[in-house]
Amino acid sequence: MIEYSAKLKAIATSIVLMLSLTISAQNSTSSPYSLYGMGILAPKENAAAAGMGHTGVALAPSDWVNIANPAALSGLDSLTFYFNFQVKAFYAHEATSSHAQSVYSGNIDGITMGFRGSKWWAACIGYAPYSTVGYNMTEKKNIAGTANSWYDIYYTGSGGLQQAFFNNAVTLFDHITLGIGAGAIWGSISKKETADFSNTEITTFGPTVLLGGERVYNLKKYTMNNWYLEYGIQFDFNIGKNNFRLGATFSDRTNMHSSYDHIVSNDISSELFFDDVTPLEEEFAVPRMYAGGLAYTRGKFTATCDYHFNEWGDVLNVKFGESINFRDNHSIGGGMEWRCGRREDPFYKRLTFRLGGYYESSYIKMRGVTLGSYAGTLGITIPMGRSANSIVIGYEYRKRGTTFNGLVEEKFNNFKIALNIHETWFMKSKFD
Repeated sequence: MIEYSAKLKAIATSIVLMLSLTISAQNSTSSPYSLYGMGILAPKENAAAAGMGHTGVALAPSDWVNIANPAALSGLDSLTFYFNFQVKAFYAHEATSSHAQSVYSGNIDGITMGFRGSKWWAACIGYAPYSTVGYNMTEKKNIAGTANSWYDIYYTGSGGLQQAFFNNAVTLFDHITLGIGAGAIWGSISKKETADFSNTEITTFGPTVLLGGERVYNLKKYTMNNWYLEYGIQFDFNIGKNNFRLGATFSDRTNMHSSYDHIVSNDISSELFFDDVTPLEEEFAVPRMYAGGLAYTRGKFTATCDYHFNEWGDVLNVKFGESINFRDNHSIGGGMEWRCGRREDPFYKRLTFRLGGYYESSYIKMRGVTLGSYAGTLGITIPMGRSANSIVIGYEYRKRGTTFNGLVEEKFNNFKIALNIHETWFMKSKFD
């Protein structure tokens, strides 16, 4: 018998690990589009859901913690403590009409712990990124009043928002589950412009002169945070051997507590201008969000589809000084899963395979173009021995943007790798 106190110690250790990794987490994107708004939005999901076209609103799995819907915890086993740790990695090819480059990176993508507290109640606590910012670009600008004289400007950005959440699911009348999630979103975004005059040559009406100036740094750091609530529901029914499950989620608009620091400096003076912790007077918010899903299961086969709608069009692009507009964001995904066998079967018969597709219209519109993205996904669950523990891999090939009108086209190979640990608790061993 594993003592209850040992279980509490394991949970406490997991929480400490989660917090320490959260604090040390860094952004993992190199997209130039992360310059705008709050950066590239990150889906809150398990690697298994990523392999099924980023679906999960109507799924209630028993072998992994589904965080796409607070009501999805109804499938958790009452004798199991669930722990999920996952990382992400990507390889991207970015191209304009005249230039191209390839980049790669990776980072922590989420930590989740879940359990069933009673026949009618289940819960989980977790961490996931909300958005990421990471770019490095160069531009040449002409010096006013000169002919053919240019200087370089370097644009760099880093940071993003994170979220922590506590989800609860309550099952009513066996077939209806209500869910509520309480969470916090917080983080900071740093944007730096460096004007480099150190090697600039000026040509006027006379000879060319080397300017030999300094570098000027313009740094803005935006900080924001607030609490939020998310609501969910699932309803399942059977028709013969066919099981159907409907799911939906809703979260209201969350006005963020926001401020920014602004520092201008150069190589000689550390501060030419300093504005410390200025509250943002205009409105900045996380939008109202809706989602709906349908899942169908027969035996070892599951098919599911989701639709998401986010009201970004009502959110102002505050203080970022960018000539873009926020737009309502739509996405739709679909996927399927095939479970090969049971725990008692040989290894190769206990694999689980997944396949899916996904489309998303970006919340950013620039130069008359909405930056939509398309994706195809694959996934596999690999069992670890005879236990319920497993390694889950989700793969996505995604295309975003276009080379039209001076924009950037991005092609991604994204990987999510999760370690799912199932720890049996509240069981006593018997000896004859």
